[in-house]
Amino acid sequence: MADNRAFSYIKGSSAVANGTRGNLVLTAEGLEFQPDSGSKKISIPIEKIMDAAIEGTIRRRLCVLVYDSNARYYFSVSDQETWRDVISLAAGIYRKILGINPGSGKNSGGANQNPAPVRTQAPPPVTPPPPPKAAPSAQKTITPAPAPSKVTAASQPRKAAPTAIPQAPPQKSSPAQPQPAASTPQNTSKPAYTGPWPSGQDYEQSFQILKMSINHSLGKIDQWEVVKNSKTTGWYVYASGNYGSIYKVKADDSKYYAIKCFTRKSGSLNDRYTKISNFLSTKASNMDFLVHFRYYEEGIKTRKNPAFFFPLLKMEWIDGVTLNNFVKMNIGSPRVLKSISENLLLSVSKLQKVGAAHGDLSGDNIIIGSKGEIRLVDYDGIYIPDFKGQRATEMGHADFQHPKRTGETFASSLDNFSALIIRLSLLTLAEKPEMWEKYNQNDPDCLILRKKDFLDLNNSEAYGVMMKTRNKSVKRLGAMLEDYLSRGPLWDGASPHDILSL
Repeated sequence: MADNRAFSYIKGSSAVANGTRGNLVLTAEGLEFQPDSGSKKISIPIEKIMDAAIEGTIRRRLCVLVYDSNARYYFSVSDQETWRDVISLAAGIYRKILGINPGSGKNSGGANQNPAPVRTQAPPPVTPPPPPKAAPSAQKTITPAPAPSKVTAASQPRKAAPTAIPQAPPQKSSPAQPQPAASTPQNTSKPAYTGPWPSGQDYEQSFQILKMSINHSLGKIDQWEVVKNSKTTGWYVYASGNYGSIYKVKADDSKYYAIKCFTRKSGSLNDRYTKISNFLSTKASNMDFLVHFRYYEEGIKTRKNPAFFFPLLKMEWIDGVTLNNFVKMNIGSPRVLKSISENLLLSVSKLQKVGAAHGDLSGDNIIIGSKGEIRLVDYDGIYIPDFKGQRATEMGHADFQHPKRTGETFASSLDNFSALIIRLSLLTLAEKPEMWEKYNQNDPDCLILRKKDFLDLNNSEAYGVMMKTRNKSVKRLGAMLEDYLSRGPLWDGASPHDILSL
């Protein structure tokens, strides 16, 4: 698949294929999946794509069908319906442009019997519409220059985006000094933005013309350098998730930063992140396991909407590996696994002492540094005292959360269940390392227990094997889990102190 077409990007996000997490990207040339592990990528040229569908009753996945073959490619993505529609539309437009009518006959494998045409020319790149003129009262902006003719070539996800997150995303070693919350001064005469929120595609284009897109209140932008993701050649996004995409830049101070751009509109976004930033720089200023950031209400604009700046987060770049990758790397080191689980509980305890909770402790939101230090990333679901009485903005990874959790489940004890699951799982793996391959199966969104286990613990095979260990702590933690599941998600009988005492 060509990777040097200007503005051919259509959609991208983190995904899982064949049990491996990576980034799925659709361009005018086709569909490409690049594994985070660096293993062989999957490339499907646009002319080979027949259709896309969602298959499966319990485990629903995006299925991409190809011509001249019984092959079906399956991907686990967060927004399956959107992916299905966009892939089908892109393939249809390609056939329409070239006047191709492949027919409707299908064989038993779901592929079209008529052969796909030989590609004689490259499909035209997807070019964004010309920027609209700003309203007379709008703030004066610089119109981006025409896009270059070529583009040369996230992280762990995300939820790039990929966070990550991506999820989460790749990380930096030393914590930044706490910074006060800040936002770009607004022009009160500027009309409120009411249009559609930028997509990952829009931000991808913005980072190709960074000097024209980032608000200069962030620093000396003309000295900034965008760092492309080496694992997704030709693309800038490192991770993407439910709320945004993560990009990496080298700023004018020669330090690396993560830039998070939001893909969801929220009326409380400004107030929420200003309060989170204030919390990090005051009550949590001495917590080196947190990532400090600065929120900019007017941070980045896109070619589609050049008259408006959209918010972003600028935060320190953290180098490290996700919890799941760390477990895989240290599956034969019981002391290391026990130590990591203990350090995590101590971090959760410190948060609770100031009335806070991360809200989404999971395999890709916990980063382990080169010296074993823990960093918690992605604060879209964080709880702080200022949010008392509000609803949670997201539910977290289901395989780390109490099955009865709802939007009303929002308090400082929110991390108790996740911490218990992680401690129980890591202590079990320290005793029974063989359970990792059998029950995790390269799934980045769980350890060895899943939501289906929580819903029917008595019939859970993985839990049954756990309880056969001779380790007394594992047995006691298992009993605590049974008790917890019979109670509400915010049960305070499983505090970090209680968990560590078993």
